[in-house]
Amino acid sequence: MTDDLAALHVTDAQLAALAGVTPRRIRQLAEAGTLTRVARNRFVLGDSFAALVEEMAGGDKASELTAERVRKLRADASLAELELAKARALVAPIAELESVWQQACGVIRTNMLLVPRRAVSSLIGETDEARFKQVLTDEITLALATAAEADFTPEDDPTDED
Repeated sequence: MTDDLAALHVTDAQLAALAGVTPRRIRQLAEAGTLTRVARNRFVLGDSFAALVEEMAGGDKASELTAERVRKLRADASLAELELAKARALVAPIAELESVWQQACGVIRTNMLLVPRRAVSSLIGETDEARFKQVLTDEITLALATAAEADFTPEDDPTDED
């Protein structure tokens, strides 16, 4: 009985109904060579259904259209994941990151360049190397701690559309 069913000839409409696609899609697949007709709009059920399953699974005989649909689905999923990450504040635009890093480096640079000015009055006439090192270490630590406490909140970009 199974062999009889596999050898059964069906129309494009019947094959489409079984596969959950339109008769037009069945004809397109026949024109593309994925499905083999045995007569005008008639197909061998077993062979055709197997080819449809392979086509829908995206196997070796998958049409370019199916491959493009899969590619688009993946791109849409990636975009949705990126939007979700943005909503959760897990990512930031590169321009925003650059701005924050420029601010941070500027504060660190300024604080480090102020170390000699602040330390000089404490070190005039100092001959004790340990005290000299301690004053400089304290000033450097203060400069870095001040930079670490700075607020580097990115400025609102008027050109930003979000």
